[in-house]
Amino acid sequence: MPETRPDGSNRHTRDCNSPKALVPHVPSRHDGEVRGSEENQLQGDFGEAWVGTIAAGSGLTHGRTATLDLIKSDVQISFRGEWAGSLHPTVGVQVKTTIERLRSVEDDSAFSYDLEADTYDLLRRSNHVIPRVLAVIELPKDGERFLLTEAGTLLHGHGFWVSLEGLPAKPNKSTVAVRLPKANRLDPEGLHRMVKTHGVRRSPNVPDIDPWVAS
Repeated sequence: MPETRPDGSNRHTRDCNSPKALVPHVPSRHDGEVRGSEENQLQGDFGEAWVGTIAAGSGLTHGRTATLDLIKSDVQISFRGEWAGSLHPTVGVQVKTTIERLRSVEDDSAFSYDLEADTYDLLRRSNHVIPRVLAVIELPKDGERFLLTEAGTLLHGHGFWVSLEGLPAKPNKSTVAVRLPKANRLDPEGLHRMVKTHGVRRSPNVPDIDPWVAS
């Protein structure tokens, strides 16, 4: 017979008002939303690591730009040395990952990707101290994202990049279709071209004033 305790409970039962009471979990719609959010974060983290791995393998330095993703720059990539008058050219890369197949544009020269309007608006600005570049990684929808072989470890997926600097504003839109040139692959040649083209020092923006006109 179960031992009866002074409060009337026994070792097989417990008062529900006790702080140690076990409350069964009731599944809700929110659980699916949380799992989806976590999956998106893991997918994004893999994409950032994917870019960093390719950068390291290409002889470029890389790292996180900031502790929080508030400035649309997930990975900072730098060329060690001097190029076109700039020491250690650097770009900030905003990384997007997708498991949906990228769509080719009509002339087959680029892929189309729907980018959030607020991200587009920030990446198109030309007054960043460290220029911004968009990189999109297409990952396999099913199966492993890396493969262990006798020859080594293979990363699945492929990626492309583009600079949106100087593009026009797109007001009253939730997303903007941007073009990712197929020539801009995220490979050693493509990454070096990205950094050496967009990471070098540029002339600062100055007011359009004629210095010879007296005030």
